[in-house]
Amino acid sequence: MTKSEKPIVIRKYANRRLYCPGTSSYVTLGDLTRMVKSGKDFVVYDIKTDEDITRSVLTQILLEEANSGGQTQLPITLLHQLISLYGDSTRLRVPRYLKVSIKSLASEQEKSRKRLRADRIKRRPRKSLMGK
Repeated sequence: MTKSEKPIVIRKYANRRLYCPGTSSYVTLGDLTRMVKSGKDFVVYDIKTDEDITRSVLTQILLEEANSGGQTQLPITLLHQLISLYGDSTRLRVPRYLKVSIKSLASEQEKSRKRLRADRIKRRPRKSLMGK
């Protein structure tokens, strides 16, 4: 998202439904997941209080994604460790550390994708220029 673009506004109703005034349509957590994956920024407000609840909605998406497919991707020990870290003097360092770690992981993932694409291109049979 460029800095001049404003985030898409989503409103969450008491019945837990999510509504996008910009498109005049209801959206699901799956829709929001696709928005995140495609790089679209959004903000979620509680309709009654006008409180920004984006963080809790994103956390809900993360937990649902981690538990999809019948296998959790966030082991209980990891969750216990995160909770315990938030309770002491390292509390302020944890978000920064997680941000750097995730950025590093994303960078390595992109490098791996590029290597795989390059390997596939190398393995493609080349057509002969002589028409054989």
